[in-house]
Amino acid sequence: MLIVEHFPVLVVAISLLSAFSILIAGWRNKKSCAFISIATILLQLIMAFFILNHVLTIGTINYWLGGWAPPWGIEYLVDALNAYVLVIILFLGLLCAIHSKSSIEHELPPYKVVSFYTVYQLFITGLCGVTVTGDIFNMYVFIEILSLAAYALVGSKGGIALRAGFTYLVMGSIGACFFLIGIGFLYAVTGSLNIHDLSLLLPPLYGNKVVQAAFIFIIVGLGIKMAIFPLHTWLPDAHPAAPSPISAMLSGIMIMVGFYALIRVLFTLFPFYYNYGLILLILGLLSMTVGNLFAYFQNDLKRLLAYSSIVNMGIVATGAGVAAYILSTVAEPQEALPEAASLAMAGALLHIFSHGAGKAMVFLGSGNIHAGIHTRDLAKMGGIGRDMPYTSYSMSVGLLSLLGLPPLLGFWSKFLIIMSVAKAIQSVGGVVLVITFILLLFNVIYAAAYYLKVTKVLMIESGAVRTHEVAFPMVFSVVAFALLCLIGGLFPLPFIRVAVRASLVILGGG
Repeated sequence: MLIVEHFPVLVVAISLLSAFSILIAGWRNKKSCAFISIATILLQLIMAFFILNHVLTIGTINYWLGGWAPPWGIEYLVDALNAYVLVIILFLGLLCAIHSKSSIEHELPPYKVVSFYTVYQLFITGLCGVTVTGDIFNMYVFIEILSLAAYALVGSKGGIALRAGFTYLVMGSIGACFFLIGIGFLYAVTGSLNIHDLSLLLPPLYGNKVVQAAFIFIIVGLGIKMAIFPLHTWLPDAHPAAPSPISAMLSGIMIMVGFYALIRVLFTLFPFYYNYGLILLILGLLSMTVGNLFAYFQNDLKRLLAYSSIVNMGIVATGAGVAAYILSTVAEPQEALPEAASLAMAGALLHIFSHGAGKAMVFLGSGNIHAGIHTRDLAKMGGIGRDMPYTSYSMSVGLLSLLGLPPLLGFWSKFLIIMSVAKAIQSVGGVVLVITFILLLFNVIYAAAYYLKVTKVLMIESGAVRTHEVAFPMVFSVVAFALLCLIGGLFPLPFIRVAVRASLVILGGG
């Protein structure tokens, strides 16, 4: 085996070992915790780039843990889809860890620093594990690892944050139980937990009531993890309560990993005639509409951004729903994959990246502002850009990217999804796609109202108390994200190509 073919397991194992190293090193020197975490995630990111290059140029990596061949052993399977998601996870995780080096001093008491970085590294471990595993029960185990870490991180501030963390724990535990029950049902009828093996065993059993029940449990369970409407109720409380780097990770990548797990399971194991394309379309459009209505009336910046995450989760679900809905109308989609379907899924996958970068940036920026003037109230942030120019200008770039303004990265992901629906109306037709197009355009335009409102408050209005720019690590992270949104928007083709390759993998076209 090539050395790079060992990287999928090393990405997970090194992160897990690092969590224990942080705990031990923190007893002697608390300042070492941030450096160990940053160095670990940087090493993981380098490995992830090598993995992505390998799968794009050579092919899929299949790693059998302990040398046990699937379906008996656990398999780590990395293709263009999860290699792409892995790079996003670790890039966001690295910048959030750099930001936390200074921001945690403002948001948590000193005695919680060691436990914060220990749990944060476990959180990264869970995210990576969900992404690289090819075993559905192993996926559940890693979802539990990242979820338990997330519950602790959300409640780490204490006080009212404990209530938000408890709500998240209850909802997350219900979601995990539903997912586990679905896995149990699939195992009961097939005797296998390997995702590829399940894809071969399930086709004769699609009419089985147990398999159909598993389908429902998996959608509900992972829908809670995605914070899709109406399973989103934990998210508006969790985001404002969590430290800013954790809000950035929850919104920027954790709910998107829930989406990855859902499409990996649905598109691999279940046939399109189950009509989950229509289910995803309905849930996505509802999430966009409801999230936008709530977001507009928020005065708490982090709460506004939390509802915005529900909106963007709806956009991603809509893109995947359009792809599945189109394929449900094609007799042999694997032989002639419609262009509109691959375009829709590519747009959804690109939006994972554009939303992750833009939303992580504005959450980190809100942490910078809170460190400077100790408020999340928009009414008290008027003209903060005069005293915190790097933070405010970077946040403005992030907000405009989330809005979908060219030439920023967020424009291209929304453009691909809207164009895919337009092409689908021409080729497939139907009232469903027409309604989808209208509601999608309405929500994209409506979201501009509160994104521009926040930008106006930061850059034009007045009323904020005098302050100064925050520490360099906090500024560095938001500026880096702003540059990514700008460069990605000006030179989008490399990102679009990778998203298209990833979409072909999950849709069965390559």
